[in-house]
Amino acid sequence: MKINLASFNPLAADTAGNTARVLELLRVPAPKADLLVLPEAALCGCPLYDLFDDKRLLAQNQSALKEIAKETKETAVVLGYMDRLQGQSATAAAFIYKGKITKIFDTETVDFKGQKLQIVLDAPENAQADPDADAVLFAVARPYLKGNVSPRLDALKKFAKKYAAPSLLCNLLGGGDGMIFDGLLAAADKKGALVLLGELFREQVLTFDLTAKYESVSYKVSVQGELFDALAFGLRDYVHKSGMDKVMFGVSGGIDSAFTAALAAKALGGESVYCVSLPSYCTSDLSKTLAGQLARALGVNLEEVGVMPVLGAVKEAVAHIVSHPKDATEQELQSRLRTTILGALAGEYNAMLISTDDKSECAVGSFVLYGDAGGCLQPIGDLYKSEIYELAEYLNRDGEIIPRGIIERAPTSELSPNQKDEDQLPPYSVLDKMLRAYLEDGLTAEEIAKKFRVKAAVAADVLTRVNQADLKRRQTAPALQVSAHPFASVLRPIIKKVNL
Repeated sequence: MKINLASFNPLAADTAGNTARVLELLRVPAPKADLLVLPEAALCGCPLYDLFDDKRLLAQNQSALKEIAKETKETAVVLGYMDRLQGQSATAAAFIYKGKITKIFDTETVDFKGQKLQIVLDAPENAQADPDADAVLFAVARPYLKGNVSPRLDALKKFAKKYAAPSLLCNLLGGGDGMIFDGLLAAADKKGALVLLGELFREQVLTFDLTAKYESVSYKVSVQGELFDALAFGLRDYVHKSGMDKVMFGVSGGIDSAFTAALAAKALGGESVYCVSLPSYCTSDLSKTLAGQLARALGVNLEEVGVMPVLGAVKEAVAHIVSHPKDATEQELQSRLRTTILGALAGEYNAMLISTDDKSECAVGSFVLYGDAGGCLQPIGDLYKSEIYELAEYLNRDGEIIPRGIIERAPTSELSPNQKDEDQLPPYSVLDKMLRAYLEDGLTAEEIAKKFRVKAAVAADVLTRVNQADLKRRQTAPALQVSAHPFASVLRPIIKKVNL
């Protein structure tokens, strides 16, 4: 028996479009097989949030199953969709063959062409095999997280060996609202050897023959390579599914905008990346030089628009109210004017405006609301600053892609002369550890101060910034989620007083 595993990239709620693509795979199989396996949520897409309870979408899914059933002549299909179970919305899978629909809400074993196939809507580490099953098919929608590919493959191999049954994995592909699904396709034989493995982050069809003998294969992609590919795919899918094909953002000669540029060039091609340098009176010549070096190295578009004329005009317009703005007011005004210019240019070019803020900055509120935080997506919003430096070194492993001067330069927002981030914060190598300890491990300010040998006042200041920044974070764009603790996964109150 030949089984086609398809990494399928649906559009959330687009039942009609997703159905048409399923029918195309059935009508023109490549190659021909007895069974086509699609992942969980193939018909409805993911995530759906409140649409998961939408009665119209539920009805569309039911109609789609019937439409697909008409096309299942000699080839059967397994695919995920949304349904109702005991009055509640639920993810489900359907086994469809010769017009008959078998609904599966957890796990079910079906007889098909002399084989007993167990279909499971859960990860291998959480499942048990039917002792009568000739093979086990996992149709899942598990988001990609940094470093979680190898553990999932290990779980599949362990399951296959434990139950002495060939085990196949078909994971959802696609990006949606910050989530990234990697489209992992894999198969392990009954001895627990990995014998089939697809390429992550791309649509493809792999064929597994239950009667064939295979050589074992291995997964050799580094965690950093995997992470960079995930971010590039997530950015590309988010932009394309939004109906666009270009992005725009500001470049400053700093590491965040440089890495974002490298990521965008990988995702969309340099010709579709529009970078804008927005110098003011406190922008150094080094910043302009490094921005130019970066653009040439990546092959991206670079323009320069000075903000001083606009800044002067705004200050003059409000001079009768505020004759001498505070330094903080003028710094925020610079940032917001830059975003205003970027937004106008993005509209002119029909490009998506994206933010270059990282997780460290988002955590402590080192960004300007309605300013540099403006944009439709934060591609690096779930990466700490120290992780971005590590990825920059990874990109430069075979040659300089991100100029060395950018990596070695002290981080600065350049909103005032000679400004450096470390003037107000601990070095990022320390700050990021403190943030992880607070946000992920639940340590107190006292414990953090002791563990990282910083003054109690410094620890308290960092944690106070984290809690005060909830108002700002709530109003920022979605971030591509690649960690187990993204800000999007926790809804914290804005109005509060947290005892540190």
